[in-house]
Amino acid sequence: MPTGMLLRSLLIATISSNRFLLSPSLSLLAFFSKPGRSYLFDVDRNPVLHALLKRTLYNQFCAGESEQSTRKTCRALKDLGFKGVILTYAKEIVFDHSTNTSHGASSISESELQSSSEVKHDAEIAAWAKGTLDTIDLISEGDVLALKTTGAGITVGKAFNNGDLPPQQMLDALDEISTRCKERGIKIIVDAESQHFQKGIARVTLELMRKFNRDGYAVIYNTYQAYLKGTPAVLAHHLSEAEKDGFTLGLKLVRGAYIYSDDRALIHDTKQDTDNAYNTIAQGALRQHIGDFGGQGPNARKFPSVNLFLASHNRESVIEAQRLYLQRTREGKPTVPVSFAQLHGMSDEVSFSLLQEKEAGQGPPDVYKCSTWGSMGDRNLGTAILKSLLQAQSRGDGVPNCDRFVACVHSEGSEKRLSEQFADEKKSGKLSIRRGENVAAVEESTIVVLGVDPADVEETLRAEGIKEALKGKLLISIAAGWTRAQIEDLLKPFTDSSASQIERTWVLRTLPNMAAVVSQSITAIEEPEKGFPDHYREIADAILKQIGGTVNIQPRLMDAFTAVGGSTPAFFAVICDAFIDAAVAVGMPRAAAQSTIYQSMKGVAEMLQSGIHPGVLKDQGTSPEGCTIGGLMVLEEAGVRGHLGKSLREAVTLARLMGGDNPHVNDTRH
Repeated sequence: MPTGMLLRSLLIATISSNRFLLSPSLSLLAFFSKPGRSYLFDVDRNPVLHALLKRTLYNQFCAGESEQSTRKTCRALKDLGFKGVILTYAKEIVFDHSTNTSHGASSISESELQSSSEVKHDAEIAAWAKGTLDTIDLISEGDVLALKTTGAGITVGKAFNNGDLPPQQMLDALDEISTRCKERGIKIIVDAESQHFQKGIARVTLELMRKFNRDGYAVIYNTYQAYLKGTPAVLAHHLSEAEKDGFTLGLKLVRGAYIYSDDRALIHDTKQDTDNAYNTIAQGALRQHIGDFGGQGPNARKFPSVNLFLASHNRESVIEAQRLYLQRTREGKPTVPVSFAQLHGMSDEVSFSLLQEKEAGQGPPDVYKCSTWGSMGDRNLGTAILKSLLQAQSRGDGVPNCDRFVACVHSEGSEKRLSEQFADEKKSGKLSIRRGENVAAVEESTIVVLGVDPADVEETLRAEGIKEALKGKLLISIAAGWTRAQIEDLLKPFTDSSASQIERTWVLRTLPNMAAVVSQSITAIEEPEKGFPDHYREIADAILKQIGGTVNIQPRLMDAFTAVGGSTPAFFAVICDAFIDAAVAVGMPRAAAQSTIYQSMKGVAEMLQSGIHPGVLKDQGTSPEGCTIGGLMVLEEAGVRGHLGKSLREAVTLARLMGGDNPHVNDTRH
């Protein structure tokens, strides 16, 4: 396991195993996941918050936001020895029984679920189907596609809520998905979800198994949750249907994941009861004896064809199951094919232990890692830059000699979004949008802004034809974490100092911050090497000033700027939030408190930018025995000044560590 992955796992495991850390962490995640948050707390729009969550929780448990990064993660997991990956598209509805509301693909209430009318064409179903079909293209033969069916939206959710089959459009999409997977040798797991929807999900999955599991093996697997008291009855019904109609039952067994949102009365009373239920089903399937199926006596029924998939983080359960399978195989006793799975980023010790459970001369068991892919949101700084450039041009004060713009996108969704956002500019010919045509777009441009996700930089620049298309042009990088030298290495030989001025690719590293979305960024422009064309420096400065201010920074200080320019907005936000809560506590309405604090901070910032020293401004606002000096004394007594300073030094230290920079005398860690 790579060191970085190990350290990240250790950090998250430490938080998850400490209830004093876990509870507030889960509350924060629940807060961030709700729709309608302000810019500061919106994971989709706040790039610093986005980056923090992506480098920790997202990268720990998810495969990627883009197709490139997802494929890279899938390859890495297989290189660790796993049979394959179980990949799902990140969209679902989670129903909260305590509030009778759901959130996820659509935010809907109980009444909306009951009253929503079916439409002939549902855009949410179409979008879900497109995302799921795209997921199939990211995996290969032997891998598994996991379906979150409630991700198809409110109409599907309503049908499942009523225990009905979904609209025909959804059934057609499931048929197309299943057909394509069977043709490519990919299995499908239909995930269990909240009990509010599960009856309908189980019904449609049974019909899919009836149709596609006809060749002696399972293409479709239904998920059975052992923590539910009613699971044995559901499983018995499905075994009966498999026996009657002669199809293979795909049995994926889990303990359950919705204990905090499902009706508690439906769930076993104790963990031991759930463990017993899980092991009884798992070992019963391996012995081909569950209830009356495979038993003896007057009520005995033939055990149908079953393929077993054990998804569990319980080491005892899966190790015992694998050893039972090996024993029965060795003794020539009947059993069923079995595979195992754990979630990406969780219980790696269980996964690797399973890989060691094998007979001499035989391969390891089929162990999979289950991961999710999908965007955390659209927080693209490239869009902010494009918007500012187009607005400046329409005002008549745009960047000289920049009169036409090309936006490169990867997905159909991004193409549609930009086409709608910049419809007038596209119609006038000022903007063209290219999907999957990076080389052609670069060839017709003279200045290129590299604004892809940092995880996709290498694959983007190594794409066939990109290196040649960039010859003799300026490449402005806004990708965090990539040094100029690293980018130049990907574009050799056209970035070498020996290259001619006509053919050389000039790389300029820059770092905007989150305020770029409101054209108030402070952007670091790294001092380029000697010989860098002056006109390119002027053009880059003019472009980046459209999203705020710029500052020239020496290369050795770029990691420090990552924190000084990138982390301080979050620090200011915490300070604002504290003042707002305090204002509410003393009686001000929250809206009035927010307006007051925001405007106060904005006014102070403009006064400081005018040249007033912070100390002078502080003194001007205080008077002997006044309220301001009283409050300032509380800050001083609490050591707030020192803590603020240390928080920034800590952020800088971490930025230097991530960038592989040398230690500094004032780092917080030595």
